[in-house]
Amino acid sequence: MNCEEVDHLLDAYLDRELQAGQKVLLEQHLSGCPACQSLVWEFQEFRSFFKANAPVYPAPPQLRAKILTKLRRKGVKRRDTFFRQPWVYAAAMLILGMCLLTALLPDQGKALTTQAVRRYIESLSTGRLVDIASDDPQALKPWFVEKINFAPPVADLLASRYTLLGGRTDLIQNRSVAALVYRYDSRIVTLFCWPPTHEQLATGNHSIEGCNAYTWSSAECNYIVVSKLDQRELDAFVDAIRDRAEYENSGS
Repeated sequence: MNCEEVDHLLDAYLDRELQAGQKVLLEQHLSGCPACQSLVWEFQEFRSFFKANAPVYPAPPQLRAKILTKLRRKGVKRRDTFFRQPWVYAAAMLILGMCLLTALLPDQGKALTTQAVRRYIESLSTGRLVDIASDDPQALKPWFVEKINFAPPVADLLASRYTLLGGRTDLIQNRSVAALVYRYDSRIVTLFCWPPTHEQLATGNHSIEGCNAYTWSSAECNYIVVSKLDQRELDAFVDAIRDRAEYENSGS
């Protein structure tokens, strides 16, 4: 796979829509191509910027109508072409200008992720990985409800080689959160989650203090995964968690 092919497939890759074979080939190319790695980072930052700011600063009705008109005309045209349209960049500059006018706000998602990483590192150094050792969702969920009045989505991922060790309660910026702890080979993976009462986390990858972290949100939860897995292994874990959550939400 070459750089041009990566450029064509990048949106589908970031949306997790590529077939397994294409994903492997693309990631093999990324592992040895700094230029495409930089392009992935730029796309992720651009998406995170819109997701984090658009709900806070709604576009004017005229701009929304113009975007919808453009979308109808473009049909199934590649989404990267959509994002490169001059009027989209004009909208981005409008949002950025409004941010600057209302003062430079901190990156709340990055701050939450940084603290989650520190709690992860602390749990490893103190040996306090779990408060309840169990791989049984039926035991873990009521335990969390009693402790923090919240039942996190507990996924059994043993088929994917992730062993559920149990869970604990934790604090991230004064938020009581559930921490589900898994082991992959000899490495620990911690999934922090809590209801999105006040904020929803933007989807994104972070590398902080030697750890890799991934954040995302659903209607039920904010999620932060922290581990020392490499990027491919972390993506596989996130995919497994999301697939299991979708399966449970479908009532299957």
